[in-house]
Formats: sequence, structure tokens, C-alpha cells
Amino acid sequence: MIHFPCSSCHYEVSAPEDEVGKYMLCPSCFTRLRIPQPTTNEKIEAAQAANQIYEVRAGEKIKEYKDTIPVYCQLCQTLMYASVERIGSFVTCPDCGTKTLIHPAIK
Repeated sequence: MIHFPCSSCHYEVSAPEDEVGKYMLCPSCFTRLRIPQPTTNEKIEAAQAANQIYEVRAGEKIKEYKDTIPVYCQLCQTLMYASVERIGSFVTCPDCGTKTLIHPAIK
């Protein structure tokens, strides 16, 4: 769900994410509102609610693959991997959509 204030009466309005870009009426004052894109925090909360946030269990080792670099999302800390050829480019986090620069691995 997306939560945003009505532009007229500031009532807290909610709408499903699949309704982004469509119009609705404020349930309080009946002003016509366009449903905005969800904020990054709402995207993270939606992923958490759908159990799509994964965590490494205590004691579990993170696998490293030959010729790949571990990349952590700068917003939600999701672990991703990139090939060494992609150093200097960006990777998009599958959980929150944030673009993160790929740096050389520090050893």
C-alpha cells in the first residue's frame, strides 16, 4: 500500500501500488488525487511484508564466486554479486530498486 497526504485537507490516504498514476477521490474531502509512486521506504516495507528480505543466519558463511565482487545495496544492505568487468558501473537492487556503484573488492 502507498500512503500519502491529500493535497487539500492533508488526510492520510492509502492506495494499492498497482493503482500508481491513476486518480482517486480523497475519502475525507472528495478532492481528485493522482496516486504517486511509492517512496523507497514503502518499497522496502512491501518487500519485508512479502518475506522477500533475506538474511544470512548466524554462523553461515557468505559464498564468494570466482571473478565476482560482493556488492551491498547502499540503502537496504541486500547482498548482490557483480562481475569484475562491471567495476565502475551501477547495479540495481532487486529488493528496493536503488542503484549502487560497483567498487573494486577490498582485500
